[in-house]
Amino acid sequence: MKLTHAACSAAALLLAACASTAPTPQELDALERKVRAEHQAEFAALEERRRGGQISDWEHEHELGQLEKRVRNKVDTQLWSRHALAQSELKANDIPTPDRPVSNVPPMAGGIQNSLYNSARQTGMGNQVMGNFMGDFGGSNFNSPNRAGTLYDP
Repeated sequence: MKLTHAACSAAALLLAACASTAPTPQELDALERKVRAEHQAEFAALEERRRGGQISDWEHEHELGQLEKRVRNKVDTQLWSRHALAQSELKANDIPTPDRPVSNVPPMAGGIQNSLYNSARQTGMGNQVMGNFMGDFGGSNFNSPNRAGTLYDP
């Protein structure tokens, strides 16, 4: 039972990490309705000032535009801040994000011991084996200047 619960919890965490934290249009609309409801008193006061003749139509349009802009900015700030916090939490836990994908560097020659990519020369064995081979092949005077085919051919 405990093992099943742990496995389900691990699967839920992995699926949660895969979910996008970017705000959807539905989330934007829902939060905008909520913020508009919070600012409803300001909208009503502005409309009342226009009806009462305290401000002209042009001033009403101008102040209404500023109020609309404040509502949109609050919605954007809240949702995108939530997204940024979620992304920074994923980065802090070394979970790949779209702006920091998985680092998958291929191995270089000699980078992994005893692998297909391992160069015998870089481990030292190649030099030793090659030296022994050349010494055995050429004898003790392999690098002698009097060897056949050299400038000092006798």
